[in-house]
Amino acid sequence: MKRRTSQPELRVHSLIPRARIYRRYLLECVQQALVHFEKPVASIDFIVVSARKMSALHRQYLNLPGATDVMAFDLAESGAPVEGEVYICLEKARSQAADYGVSLASEIARLAVHGVLHLAGEDDKTEAGRQRMEHLESQALRKGEGK
Repeated sequence: MKRRTSQPELRVHSLIPRARIYRRYLLECVQQALVHFEKPVASIDFIVVSARKMSALHRQYLNLPGATDVMAFDLAESGAPVEGEVYICLEKARSQAADYGVSLASEIARLAVHGVLHLAGEDDKTEAGRQRMEHLESQALRKGEGK
């Protein structure tokens, strides 16, 4: 059975000067996704980066070219509480927000939740997994908006 963890440290950073990040909304949505962890969460940092920085991360860690929208890393040692980093590409978030007809704040929050779900062990490599993650993302965003 999944359980809510004790309150982890959640931090939002931007490596892009003057980027407007709605931290409160992002964190409210992320809080809703924390129930999906089976192990404790110590901390998660959300880092908004440029497409150039995301391309470098994508190449370095997945050996894939170009920027992706979100990447999540659990930096904790095996068996230790989660110490995560979730990188969000601002340019990809802007483009996807326009494509989906949503606000930039909503798309950044969705990407943050997506990264958290990956840290919780969710996987979107199959169609069923992708649909499950989309459902969980939508739930978290709705509950985050309701606060």
